[in-house]
Amino acid sequence: MKKIVCLLVAIAFFSCDRQYDNFKITGINMHTVTFNDSIRSKKRYFLIDFTTVLCHPKTTLFGGGVEPGLKGIDENIKSIDIYTRNGKTISSHFKGWNSNLEGTISDGRGDYSYLSSSNIAELVKSINDRDRQGIGERIKFRRLFYTNSEETPYKIVIRFENREITAKVINDEEDYKVISTAHP
Repeated sequence: MKKIVCLLVAIAFFSCDRQYDNFKITGINMHTVTFNDSIRSKKRYFLIDFTTVLCHPKTTLFGGGVEPGLKGIDENIKSIDIYTRNGKTISSHFKGWNSNLEGTISDGRGDYSYLSSSNIAELVKSINDRDRQGIGERIKFRRLFYTNSEETPYKIVIRFENREITAKVINDEEDYKVISTAHP
């Protein structure tokens, strides 16, 4: 009987797993991209992506296989602002498509999933509301935006209640091609 109890305890112990319910944004990047069809249009395309770490772990019995970060961000975003070199805010010039647009793009070295939001404010709302685009592994997908403005973005700032993250925009254009586009 003692062996059976020890075996059951060992099975339970080895069946425990760490599960991460939330993530924390630790960085943001934005860079210019060119698509084959964008050369003909007046639109300039940009990809925004987040660097994250998982947080708030808990130990669960038979918890393996659950996607990390499914409860969303650990602190709400107050704003994401894009500035020119002289400090002018140009976030409102950046547009996207509806929140159902997703697909795959390639830079020739690798394929990357991307999502879109109709504008920067909708992206913030999507993440704060913990909707499908703002939870789990999807937070790591690149976000595609375009602008018709001639003003060049210089830096991007993401603000939270007690901190902010600033990154310089990479304006060296990278060539990408669209592999697939889907509207679920």
